[in-house]
Amino acid sequence: FAELEYGMLRMMGAIDENTLVVTSVHDVQVVDDIPAEELLKHDVPVDVICTPTRVIRVADRSRAKPAGIFWDLLSPEKLAQVRVLQQLKAEIEKRTGERLPVGPSETLPPLAERGA
Repeated sequence: FAELEYGMLRMMGAIDENTLVVTSVHDVQVVDDIPAEELLKHDVPVDVICTPTRVIRVADRSRAKPAGIFWDLLSPEKLAQVRVLQQLKAEIEKRTGERLPVGPSETLPPLAERGA
C-alpha cells in the first residue's frame, strides 16, 4: 500500500514532488535500472535506497512522482479496507460535486487477525 500512502500524502498537501522517497531493501534486490515499460503509472520512484551495506542516492531519476491517487486503479475492495481513503474520497467528491472513478474489482489476500 506504499503507493497509496504516498498518493494520500500528496493529495493532502503533506508532501510534494521534492520530498525524498527512501526505501530499504536487501543488497541482492538492487538493480541498475527498471525498464519504463515495466513500471505502472502509480509506481513511486525512489530517491534513496538503503541496504544493509550501503546507501544509494538515485542520481538520474527521470520519472516524475505521482501527484496523487489514481482512483481509476483503486479497487472497491481495497478502498473498503482503508478508512482514510474512504474519507479522502468522500471529501473530494463533496468539494467537487463529482463522483471519482472506481477501479476494477480484485480479490485481496486475507487480512491478518488482530490480537492473535
